[in-house]
Amino acid sequence: MTEAAVELLDDAGLTELTTRRLAAKLGVSSPTLYWHVKDKAELLDLIAEAICADAFEIDGSLPWRDQLASGLRQFRALLLRERPPTGPHRLGHIETTAWILLEAGFSEEDTAGISRLLTAHVLASAETLPARKPDEGFRARLEAYPHVGRLGPAFARQSGEELSELGVEVILDGLAARL
Repeated sequence: MTEAAVELLDDAGLTELTTRRLAAKLGVSSPTLYWHVKDKAELLDLIAEAICADAFEIDGSLPWRDQLASGLRQFRALLLRERPPTGPHRLGHIETTAWILLEAGFSEEDTAGISRLLTAHVLASAETLPARKPDEGFRARLEAYPHVGRLGPAFARQSGEELSELGVEVILDGLAARL
């Protein structure tokens, strides 16, 4: 089931991943699927465990910023490639992030929040949005939003990887200032 869920995530994306679609992919009814997972949140946990099966390779001799950046890039790479589901390893990745942050001097409260923030950033940057060609109706609506309209070409030029790297840089700059 988890393998099929990861395949569905790869094929359809996070926003289209539903228990109903997974049940259809497996050739079972939705109620049958609920014998194995209680809800979408549990399904997402299983998928996250499968995605995080590979261990991060972090050079502990590097400064904490470089360690975190390396871990974030590796996590994003895991999300973007084909991956076989192989059991519960997600806590190992969270452990690595927590170790880096605590060793850098962040409080336990900050470390917990920062870990969640970093995960959310990587998940968001790995989600590919479909390309959309603006139609006349959309262009007309943009006239009411001149700043968004002005940024349209920049939005179109940014790749997911560029967005991810910008986010890593901004987040790490913010964390350095907070520390």
